Amino acid sequence: MANMDVDQIKLRRLDFSMLVIFRDLVRLQKTTTVAAQLGLSQSAISHALARLREVFGDPLFLRRPSGLEPTLRALELLPKVETILRLVQDALDVPAQFDPASSTRSFRLSGNDLVGALITPSLVGLLRREAPGCRVAFQFAVGVASLNALRTNDLDMAIGRIWNLAEDFQATPVFEESFVVVVRKNHPAARTKMTLEDYLALDHILVSFRGGFTGMVDQALKRRRLKRRVVASVPMFMTAMTTVAHTNLAATVPSRLAARHARQLGLAVFEAPLKVDSFAISLVRHARSASDPGLDWLAAKIIQAGQS
Repeated sequence: MANMDVDQIKLRRLDFSMLVIFRDLVRLQKTTTVAAQLGLSQSAISHALARLREVFGDPLFLRRPSGLEPTLRALELLPKVETILRLVQDALDVPAQFDPASSTRSFRLSGNDLVGALITPSLVGLLRREAPGCRVAFQFAVGVASLNALRTNDLDMAIGRIWNLAEDFQATPVFEESFVVVVRKNHPAARTKMTLEDYLALDHILVSFRGGFTGMVDQALKRRRLKRRVVASVPMFMTAMTTVAHTNLAATVPSRLAARHARQLGLAVFEAPLKVDSFAISLVRHARSASDPGLDWLAAKIIQAGQS
């Protein structure tokens, strides 16, 4: 029989109660004292000791008038057994409560620039006030890439639009977003109202994380058998809005982002002249983090920041 098979048989014959008995016998060196401490009978202690001797191939203890004297093999095993029992105890312990005021934890989040622009200022402010020792790092990751990073534990949480979420993830809505149209303030089309005809006459810049030239607006237009002219594509909303501020292009962007930055960029904001589906921004965690009090606390702060 191979050594691996022998080792597997030995492992199956061990249990944690035997290791606890072994540890206490080395420490206390009396079967009566160990039995009383563990609430077991002396026969149970003797039976466990016999199994331990068989598994380890050593007497482990020698009987002396004062009690049991550990053998050299037993003394060699003791620190290893204590390590095993400590690891098991750590795994079974209820997670410690998270204290933001004293924590020095670093959190890893992902999102696009919409999430960053709307959530980061408020979130960082909340952390500085309530968890001054904590840090937060944002990565630009969306869609499948962010979910894969959660699976491999390269991220703590992902924030963004979610489709077809698998069962090993949990999502919590943060805020709902709709679209508006922005052009520069002195654009010829900057009137009191923008019609669909006006909109279709413009050249557009599109935000696409994959570098495409179609998006949700184009899907809405297609349903009406219409089409707009998209002449540029960028991966970030703030890049699109900055470009609009210096050109005659138009951009269809999230309304909250426009409300926050249009004035400083010198943009005119209009209601979208066609119905474009709104979308939810959600906070996503892997199911294995469900009992993490630190992430519970951070999730609540992200939702608070998203609603501010």
